[in-house]
Amino acid sequence: MPIDLGAAIDEIYEAAVAPEAWERTLDRLAEICGAEGTFLFASDAERLQWACSPAIRPLIDKWFASDWTERNPRRARLISQREPRFLSDLDGFTLEEIEREPFYQEFLKPLGFGWCAGTTIRTPAGDTLVFTAERLLHKGPVERSALDLLDQLRPHLSRAAVLAARLGLERARASVEMLQVMGLPAAVLTPSGRVLAANQALAGGGTAMAIGAGDRLVLASETAQALLNEGLQAADDGGGVPAGRSIPLPGDAMGPPAVAHLLPLRGQGRDIFSGASALLFVTPVTPSKAPDVGVLEALFDLTPAEARVAGLLVEGRPVEAIARQQGVTENTVRMQLKAVFAKTGAGQQSQLVSLLAMPPFPRR
Repeated sequence: MPIDLGAAIDEIYEAAVAPEAWERTLDRLAEICGAEGTFLFASDAERLQWACSPAIRPLIDKWFASDWTERNPRRARLISQREPRFLSDLDGFTLEEIEREPFYQEFLKPLGFGWCAGTTIRTPAGDTLVFTAERLLHKGPVERSALDLLDQLRPHLSRAAVLAARLGLERARASVEMLQVMGLPAAVLTPSGRVLAANQALAGGGTAMAIGAGDRLVLASETAQALLNEGLQAADDGGGVPAGRSIPLPGDAMGPPAVAHLLPLRGQGRDIFSGASALLFVTPVTPSKAPDVGVLEALFDLTPAEARVAGLLVEGRPVEAIARQQGVTENTVRMQLKAVFAKTGAGQQSQLVSLLAMPPFPRR
């Protein structure tokens, strides 16, 4: 069946604006060269993010769990090359070297794999992108004709990556500007604490925090700074890590005490190319109301019912009163609150109130 390069190019540019479409794009690259799936990772000086075709997820999981991530000979022979084209194993190794190389014989071969087609792209933003299509051993090396087809897609992959990074930053800016409307200082941060986007409320937020050297967020309190650093590390670790952290900020002559809330970005909130790791926003310690139900739904992926329950709790309603008002049982309310705790990272009701409550809007 002939390869439709036009359709493949359309899919690449769709992935640039819709992160969930990258999986289909990676499958298409694998199809072109007879591979099982494609692995993509993007890295810069402070982070590594990746995605892969579902068909090779077991292979990638085993690779990350092994020490071959540090001893992968393809890194020196293939990834480090600056050739603007797709390469096969035979562009970096002879057949005799492959027969002797432990990576092939001890890791890939027992899993049924042995060949790849890959390319390295370095973007103007400083990202290094590596696409590697993994092919089964019995199929033999990737043919040059297939590599030539992939080469025709390479410029589009590069442009799509640049566009995805730019759109990721624009989404980050839109998020913090929405919180600005609510009167909340906010910023989107990388794992190192570098500010990708911040609203004016945070940029001019007084002495409690500032954007310092290297565009990194600096908190005046050393204790708060340590908690922020730990929270960013936890946010970058991903699965199994508690979602969210609240950090107390002492008051001073310039402003009252406050709480900084750190929310890890997951799923589409953290696409491969934006570099965003967490959203931080700040609330005072003397709140008076909950955000709009629709805002709660958008920020924390709550259902409408969960958002209503969370809002009523923040306004001081007990579970019994919420159940009566909503026309449900108290057990239903408690189950909804359990879901809210899981999605917001709050461990108990007082933490949830501190996380969600906000000051009254200033009168115009």
